[in-house]
Amino acid sequence: MSLQGGNDDPPGKGLVAVLIGLLLVVGFTGGICAEAPASGDATFRAAVDHFIESELRMFPERATQLGDHRFDTRVDDLSAHGLAAVVEHATDWKTKLSGFNSKALSPANRADRDWLIARCDGELLETQELRTYQRDPGMYLPTSAVNSLIKRNFAPLENRMESVTERERAALKNFDYAHANLRPERVAPVTIDIDLDQMPATVAFFEKAVPEAFREVPDGPGKSAFQVANRQLVEALEKYGEWLKNDLRPHAAGNYAIGAEAYQRMLADSDMVDIPLDRLETVGVAELGRLQEQFRQTAEELDPKASPAEAAAALAKQHPPADQVIAQVNSGLAALRTYVVEHHIATIPSEVPPIVAETPPFMRATTFASMDSPGPLEKSTEAYFYVTLPDPSWPAEKTDQLLAFYAPPTISDTSVHEVYPGHYVQFLNNRLNPDPVRTIYHSGSNSEGWALYCEQMMLDQGLHRGDPRYRLAQLQMALMRACRYLVGIRMHTRGMSVDEAADFFEKNSYETPHNARVEALRGTDDPGYLRYQLGKLMILKLREDLKKKEGASFDLGRFHNDYLRQGAVPVPLIRRAMLGEEGSLL
Repeated sequence: MSLQGGNDDPPGKGLVAVLIGLLLVVGFTGGICAEAPASGDATFRAAVDHFIESELRMFPERATQLGDHRFDTRVDDLSAHGLAAVVEHATDWKTKLSGFNSKALSPANRADRDWLIARCDGELLETQELRTYQRDPGMYLPTSAVNSLIKRNFAPLENRMESVTERERAALKNFDYAHANLRPERVAPVTIDIDLDQMPATVAFFEKAVPEAFREVPDGPGKSAFQVANRQLVEALEKYGEWLKNDLRPHAAGNYAIGAEAYQRMLADSDMVDIPLDRLETVGVAELGRLQEQFRQTAEELDPKASPAEAAAALAKQHPPADQVIAQVNSGLAALRTYVVEHHIATIPSEVPPIVAETPPFMRATTFASMDSPGPLEKSTEAYFYVTLPDPSWPAEKTDQLLAFYAPPTISDTSVHEVYPGHYVQFLNNRLNPDPVRTIYHSGSNSEGWALYCEQMMLDQGLHRGDPRYRLAQLQMALMRACRYLVGIRMHTRGMSVDEAADFFEKNSYETPHNARVEALRGTDDPGYLRYQLGKLMILKLREDLKKKEGASFDLGRFHNDYLRQGAVPVPLIRRAMLGEEGSLL
């Protein structure tokens, strides 16, 4: 339920990211006659324009991330009044959109209508039933809201500093809303633990990184006002952390699981998938077994005497030291881009590469790597490929376990996923889409499924000339996503614990204990992280069915470009557009 231009692997705060993404569906309350059903493409597109404009005004933090900077001085309204307005708008918009006669719309507009209705349903699920604002202390932190103002050069430093000053002042209210909204009986202890684990880095971000961003701004009234506001926010963050630790944590008794009914609805709303959970789980078990057998065969090819776990460990030991990770990641991108272009795998609409940078420390607890592309409304083209480096204070063993993720074959696989031809290429194509619905609102199983699909597809198309080390790395990453798929379902609908999830990752995808724990913790926060494998499987099924339909005329590069031209809508809608019918998704 995130938006195009957001982070890839880190969900932010999993349910929070879902909530914020879903908030985008609300808005316009006038301009369409509510008494009579609306119809016609022109009327629908006018409604969509009002819809988007209204939600940009209502959710200024999201507007900033999308690249609309008219509201950079404000924060989202998390008061009781603001949350009630979210429900009212989602309800109104579901009614208005449902009033359009789908038969009177073009196929593309019909798909947009169906997609926006699903998102309205998702917003009502989040705000009325899951009530995330009562469950997640992290949604009240202004870290991403401020970071989005300093990480890209979309305006002069002085202007952005003024916006940060006002946004930090406004964010102080969030802590009052947190005290009023959070319910100990609904907050899971592990959720607070994750926030507390990241709190030192969050405080350090405001103490050091934010002032450093404006170091070159000359002293004066504006600079002084910023310094006062920033200092007040740091103090408020420290107090909030103390309150979470000393007051809320001792009484926290909630469960991170959202339950089977909500999980099924979440999939229907966020990805337009209505497959029963039992069927999804059966598919997941079969795919995990298939991948494990491929991994075993590939490991045996490398070393007939080594077990699969030993082969994974041997591959991980090849990692570079921490101070060389970014350089090695950066050095491989040009070759990947060349391979995609020369082998006609997909169109890359820009020659500008992303900037490889260290993951901001406040995001480090639940992610290894991510793509942060500018929003579709952003004039600046700066995109960041974030890689997570170990904290300098960590012991050697923990550092080595994290760095195991950065063996050269895994770096290549991750770069395929995040950049060429994964997330970054999809972002570049989406940015050219004339339909704002298909650039602003995106389905996780589309974007994450595409990126995971690319990992396998690139090796299938000859990248690295069949070197088994690269296939082993790709299969291990596929196994990790296969574990996410099953853990997401089981943690949120079958009672799986964090310890059980960590053990599952360690045994079934051969993760180090540290990395397995990170994956398990993410699962508490991101119930939909099955979307990687779910999307990949749906894309493979679409490709197979289209290949059967087109026969000898099927062209892989054309398939990829046609897929990317559909934008960020759910895979079932892309399937409908490319095949003329939805049919079986898996």
